[in-house]
Amino acid sequence: MIYADKKKPPLKKIQAYRRGLRAEIFAALYLIFTGWRVLAWRWKCPLGEIDLVAKKGKIITFIEVKARQSEKVALDSLTTRQWRRISNAADMFMVRHPDFADCSWRFDAIIIVSGKWPRRFENIWHE
Repeated sequence: MIYADKKKPPLKKIQAYRRGLRAEIFAALYLIFTGWRVLAWRWKCPLGEIDLVAKKGKIITFIEVKARQSEKVALDSLTTRQWRRISNAADMFMVRHPDFADCSWRFDAIIIVSGKWPRRFENIWHE
């Protein structure tokens, strides 16, 4: 029998993955320090993935985190297709968590640029 070695992912992919994890952790800490309660991190369902789900008062926010060289590059990387996937996943999250039915919800983005404090863009996606 011949066994094929699994190919390792390229170093750039590994570095990008780690950079994304660090950005999400940094964004979660930012949310906590600004009074939000993080309900979920990297929440997945068949319809998509949400980087962070947070709650403050009666507001639930579904957050996409982007770590890029500049704010403009990060905002340009947010596509309509991506927001639709996040929106579909958010619908599923709300169905699976009926205890949050009395909350309003929105879509935010947190942009992480090296050497700067995170920048939050509220209610960034509207259908």
